[in-house]
Amino acid sequence: MSTLIMSQCWPMQMPPSPKAVLVSLADNANDQGHCWPSIPTICDRTCLSERTVHGAIRWLESVGLVTADRANGRHTRYVITPDAYQPPQQLHPRSGCTPAAAAVEPPQNLHKPPQMPQSPPQQLRSNRKEPISNNSEASASASPKTRMQTFDSWNASLGEEDAIRADDPVFAWAEKAAIPDEFIELAWLSFVDRYSGDSKRYADWRAVFRNAVRGNWQKIWFLHPATGYTLTTTGEQYRRVRDAETQAGQVAA
Repeated sequence: MSTLIMSQCWPMQMPPSPKAVLVSLADNANDQGHCWPSIPTICDRTCLSERTVHGAIRWLESVGLVTADRANGRHTRYVITPDAYQPPQQLHPRSGCTPAAAAVEPPQNLHKPPQMPQSPPQQLRSNRKEPISNNSEASASASPKTRMQTFDSWNASLGEEDAIRADDPVFAWAEKAAIPDEFIELAWLSFVDRYSGDSKRYADWRAVFRNAVRGNWQKIWFLHPATGYTLTTTGEQYRRVRDAETQAGQVAA
């Protein structure tokens, strides 16, 4: 734990869920603010659901406090930057207004933590169709280059940009389908393995990933009528690989 980072984070004012996640990240961070905890680890430490943790991370990113580097497709590297914190504009309280924290907390009537169905919220799997002509998805898929290119070429062109951004429509879809966020992450790891070094070319790899999630191309999970979404053998293997690499990253730090 970095006492420097932690001492900067403690006094900050923000909704409860982002604060809990921020403190958990700071507790794992080195003096440069870098840490590699997995989503399940953050959930265990904060007693929050996966959906709430993902929402809190997106909130922290939106105010400049945390940068999540998911580009390597293996584990997420979080960078805490207390000096860059830009609190959202405070609104004058009115009777009947919804607390800011409500924007992060998941609705009580939603399904339990998202679980990878035929298309998880973070890993897209669907019928192998190319980009979807949906305005919200088109904007989320916009990449530096729109020409047909291989996965490796596209991934290299991203630079510091996230391969799958926090506001990508795949997460909203996965939430509606009640697929756990972790399953989407595992779908992405499988997607990276599948297309790295492959000669296939697409104009919009984010849209391809969405389709992969919706169609569960890599067979990461299956839906049981009684118990809900469950990892397949392939999904469990990717989960173990991810956890092992995350632990190795924490040791290296």
